[in-house]
Amino acid sequence: MKQLIITVIGKDKTGLVEQLSDTVYNNGANWLKSSLTQLSGQFAGIVQVEVSAQHIQQLSSALSQIDGLQIHIVEAQIKASSQQIMQKLTVTGNDRLGIVKEVTTHLHQLGVNIYKLKTSTESAPNWGYPIFKAQFQLELPADLGIDVVQEQLELLADDLTIDIEQ
Repeated sequence: MKQLIITVIGKDKTGLVEQLSDTVYNNGANWLKSSLTQLSGQFAGIVQVEVSAQHIQQLSSALSQIDGLQIHIVEAQIKASSQQIMQKLTVTGNDRLGIVKEVTTHLHQLGVNIYKLKTSTESAPNWGYPIFKAQFQLELPADLGIDVVQEQLELLADDLTIDIEQ
């Protein structure tokens, strides 16, 4: 069995996820994990499936026939368990240009791998300006404490709040 990562993007429409899941199922693949969303009228997602080698071409062909979707498929790289520590971190602050760049640059400099990132802006009716929120799932090197990460990120700006989920 092989694991594939399928990325999809296209104009959002009702029934698109069902069509995608039907195609995966009808072509001998097992849907393992996914992250799917609608952003400004576009459907975007990533799906991890498991499929036997003899069905890969059939699945790829069937996926490419879904009208209006751009599909990209790569074989998953299954990595052995590591000595890295998973940690959840939330960054909240006044929305402004460059927050994601600043935070990700600092994380990279510390040798931290971003496993998952979800961002949003939310209205702050009592304040009159939008609030930016980023939720990270991080892989820390075994020799790096989360307290060091928090300290470094708090140096970025006075208006950023760094919360660690224990």
